[in-house]
Amino acid sequence: MTSNTRIPSGRYAASPPSGPTPAERRGPGRRARRIGVVVLTALLGMFIALNIHELGHTAVAWLAGDHDASYRLHCEPAGFGCNHFDATGMGKPAKAAVTLGGVLVTQIVTWSLVLLRRRAGRRWRPVLTPLVAVFAADPLLQFVQAAFTPLPEYDLTKVDFTACATLLGWSQSLSLTVFICGALACAAVWVRLSYRVRS
Repeated sequence: MTSNTRIPSGRYAASPPSGPTPAERRGPGRRARRIGVVVLTALLGMFIALNIHELGHTAVAWLAGDHDASYRLHCEPAGFGCNHFDATGMGKPAKAAVTLGGVLVTQIVTWSLVLLRRRAGRRWRPVLTPLVAVFAADPLLQFVQAAFTPLPEYDLTKVDFTACATLLGWSQSLSLTVFICGALACAAVWVRLSYRVRS
């Protein structure tokens, strides 16, 4: 007597397990906490980045010889980040260094955070990724701000890159070209890096 029992072939995949996945079991609370950490870190990072940017200007002014240089986060009229230093006796290279000191320091911090993020585990990425983004945005924002600001009559103003362009004796058209190309280059670098991280 033969049996009609069918033996399942190993060629067929097993049916998926019923019930919620581990990610679903953790619930939406974990995702909300992650988003909250990212937002809070980004906001705190903006405050830290602004201070570090201004401290960069002040530190370079100190190195250039003005040991009374200082900065204030809020200044009139309705501005943020004002440096106070005496440019008397400073040559053009020293003035340019002071003008660019903020961006240089934020970029040192940016690439330090990039290296730290590569070495850190996945649990630190919700903190390190928004910090990298905030600090990396500094030169892009400076280029965009400079592109919409006419070159000043004097070489020391609140807009870092226009002040540097005036120091270098650039024309308005040359400055605008450099600012637009600089903004596009910054954006391209970070788009490329983010693509490499995801792939």
